[in-house]
Amino acid sequence: MKLGNTSKGRTPLTPLAAAIALALTAPLSFAEDEIAKDIDIDIEKIVVTGTFQQSLINRIPVTAKELPFTLDVIDKDFLDTRNFTRPIEVLTTLPNIARVEDRAGTGTTNFLSRGFAAPVLVDNRYQNDFRGMGARDDSFVERYEILKGPASIASGPVGAGGIINTVTKTPTANSAASIKMRSDQFGSAGVDFDINIGEIDNSDTMLLRVSGAYRDYKFDADHVSRKTTAIRPVAVFNLGLHTSIKASAAYRNVESNPNGGMPLTNEGELLPGVDTSTFNGFINGRSDSKDVTYDVEVNHEFLDDLKLTVRGSKQSTDNDYKHTGGVYGYQPPWVGGIDPDEEDNMIYVSENKARNTMEATFIDAQLAYQAEFWGQEQSFVIGVAHSENDWTREFGENYRWETISLEQIGQPIYGWDEENYGDLYLFTSRDQKLSSVFSEAALRPSENLTVIAGIRYDKLEQVNFRRGESFYDDNELTLRLGASYALSDELNAYASFAQAFVPQFGVKRDDSTAEAETSDGFEIGLKGSVFDNRTSFQTAYFSTKRKNVAVEDPANTTVYYVITAGEVDVQGVELSSTTILTDALNFSFNVGYTDIEVSDKDKELGVPNPVFPEITGSLYLNYEVLSGSLEGLSLSGGLRYVGESTNKTYKDKTWDGYTVADFSAKYPISDNISLSLGILNLTDELYIENTYTTGVNKYAYGAVLGAPRTVTMTLNWNM
Repeated sequence: MKLGNTSKGRTPLTPLAAAIALALTAPLSFAEDEIAKDIDIDIEKIVVTGTFQQSLINRIPVTAKELPFTLDVIDKDFLDTRNFTRPIEVLTTLPNIARVEDRAGTGTTNFLSRGFAAPVLVDNRYQNDFRGMGARDDSFVERYEILKGPASIASGPVGAGGIINTVTKTPTANSAASIKMRSDQFGSAGVDFDINIGEIDNSDTMLLRVSGAYRDYKFDADHVSRKTTAIRPVAVFNLGLHTSIKASAAYRNVESNPNGGMPLTNEGELLPGVDTSTFNGFINGRSDSKDVTYDVEVNHEFLDDLKLTVRGSKQSTDNDYKHTGGVYGYQPPWVGGIDPDEEDNMIYVSENKARNTMEATFIDAQLAYQAEFWGQEQSFVIGVAHSENDWTREFGENYRWETISLEQIGQPIYGWDEENYGDLYLFTSRDQKLSSVFSEAALRPSENLTVIAGIRYDKLEQVNFRRGESFYDDNELTLRLGASYALSDELNAYASFAQAFVPQFGVKRDDSTAEAETSDGFEIGLKGSVFDNRTSFQTAYFSTKRKNVAVEDPANTTVYYVITAGEVDVQGVELSSTTILTDALNFSFNVGYTDIEVSDKDKELGVPNPVFPEITGSLYLNYEVLSGSLEGLSLSGGLRYVGESTNKTYKDKTWDGYTVADFSAKYPISDNISLSLGILNLTDELYIENTYTTGVNKYAYGAVLGAPRTVTMTLNWNM
């Protein structure tokens, strides 16, 4: 099989492309003809992106069905149908996924997966990420891939719960353009554009695509704002039959004034009168985040079965802000939570000026080889990678804490004038270098059996500064091994083992640095389709042990040291499915259960138990009118459910669960123009979506409320 051969700007269909096409088609298949026709259409959409190393699983050609891990793929059609204000938040409809925070109001959120932080990658490489400031703009995104479980073999030092990969848009041969205009009842307005110029001068030597957006978002609470400007040109150069180059430059600027957190009582409840219209920030607050990224990828085929890929990127992120400190619900003397019966309750408001700068350089090279033996196609890849990340955070010399009474919540708060903060000084910095070597193989001993095996070695060096300088030098060897067996043409059973590690930068009492936190994960599952391919699904049982969790040394007095002795055990199950009831009607159902346990011994040491909902789920119905005067009208509606969770690090308080209803409708006004109506949170449910602390979510910080009922109108024009 020839790797990545191009002809008129297209690649031949690969097993990966076919698998992803099936995964994309199933959730939204408003089938008018047989399923195969829909699959062919979606394959045409993504066939070119399979050439480049953007996907989590295309280092080696393996189909999603035979992959021995849980993989969810969310494509553009799915994002448009769900019609979320921030498209990436549609991930919360998946099992065992929870949203965390957008603390600086950059319009980018973070997630937890199976109880642990889930880093967001871009084209299968780590992005700058400090509170979402280095994320790609929505207008650049082709699809999202969510790989569950420990995943260091895929990307190096990442979390134990999984990773989220953002696959960006790539030029295709045929020219096309689209414009999306969107507004809501709060006065928001925005336009996204995507211009695929395609072949230049009717030659497949060069292909070009430009996407971008301008948005001015308003919100339920006055004074909260967010403006986004983004543009990304990307070009593909085909230098003969064996060499191709992809190059892009991306710019994203977000100006915002975020809301502060809402304080909670010591029972974990909202104070009376507080809702999504309450503004707890600074009226004259400001956050300005700029991100510039350059990417280059070169592919060259030495032989029909040997392909070299070299990738490189440079990313610079700069964020300046003032007044955007948090609102803290502390009850004196600094004990988390507010007692409504106390007369001296005060809310602490932090105010500052700061600047965050991030520089990231990434380069990797990998050699992919395919051979045929045992009567089957075997695939191998070896590679090396190197990345450098520098991050600095500066604060103004003058920093203010202000106390306000509970009665003052929601009343106007103004921050200092610019000159009152004084000059900026270095508060914290990180200088990181990561060098990696990896190898992976897809072995097929028989027609029905696929074995995935991988090994990766990472060496991490880091210099940290925060109230003193610390040095970190560690290396880890991580493995993953899994097997998938085809029980039939439609059904695969699988089992796998995978590892992950997350560096920790605390200092021990002997002045050595804390070794990395590691995780071992096991998973067994079943995926495929039943009932004559009318129901597609994947279901899994998983168990992950998180080891070497760093906690404060119990012997500390005036100096802060850590020990690495803790463990966290996570077990759970999940199911994702889509069922085609009729040619016009289908429904998707997702449910997940996660149980997180910390031993009594580790609790005594202070090992945190992440706040994560035990049960998550969603159910959506999709209907399309196939004939008559309303032919083409599509309707979608459903529920998102997040169960209660217990904060064992803060007096065993319970965070209430909630259910949110959504509805959307789309009608084709003409062959090229469609109009969509979306209603998120149909019943205007008031709920606490998360708190400010990623992973642990202590109630000591302000709570973030879920979005209120939001009615949007969207005009899509495809040319």
